[in-house]
Amino acid sequence: MFLPVLVLLGTVPSAASAASIAVDRACYADPGQRKDTVRLTGAGFTPSAQYQVTLDGQPLTGGTGTTDAAGNLSGSFTAPQLAAGVHEHAYTLGVQEGPNAPSARFTVSTLLADFTPPSGDPKTLRVRFSVFGFGLSGIAAPAVYVHYVRPDTGRVQQTIRLGTGTGACGSVRQTKKRRLFPFAARKGTWRLQFDSSRTYRKGTSKSPFLFFAVAVKVRGD
Repeated sequence: MFLPVLVLLGTVPSAASAASIAVDRACYADPGQRKDTVRLTGAGFTPSAQYQVTLDGQPLTGGTGTTDAAGNLSGSFTAPQLAAGVHEHAYTLGVQEGPNAPSARFTVSTLLADFTPPSGDPKTLRVRFSVFGFGLSGIAAPAVYVHYVRPDTGRVQQTIRLGTGTGACGSVRQTKKRRLFPFAARKGTWRLQFDSSRTYRKGTSKSPFLFFAVAVKVRGD
């Protein structure tokens, strides 16, 4: 069970006359891949009043506190863990304080690229690609490409554009069906690298850009 802990921070000045809350980003990474901190601020609440933070309608563990003398509040917690098999979920964050119950939304996503069906002869297989989480880079509506890297030279054979990521986390939920390899693929293990650049750069653990790589083995005749 995910038990996020809310850490109360300093106050945030505001001149709002009605209670409102906000988070610092629209998209956060699933903590199984990277721990992201959701930062909450609020204003317009009853001064010096107790409140409860909720996540999808349920009380957030550790999410209680007292507003300051100006009716402001702030805090942070680790982005929640997605359920098994879920790649992206939009959460509703709320604060309940007396008659005030404002809410805000944010999305948690895995960084993932995949295709279905997942098996078959790569030389003839037709698939639908799905890509999640490329908006985690902070780029709105990112272009998503797949680079086909040769097994013999490590150089890119071809690059195709899969589409434009949509939603808070820049995902392409499913493309139209297309050939897994848009060319005659030679024998060997190909590296399919998904990223947001038209030009191929090999992604490594030290790369400053987001990427996801999939290995596809092509057998000889």
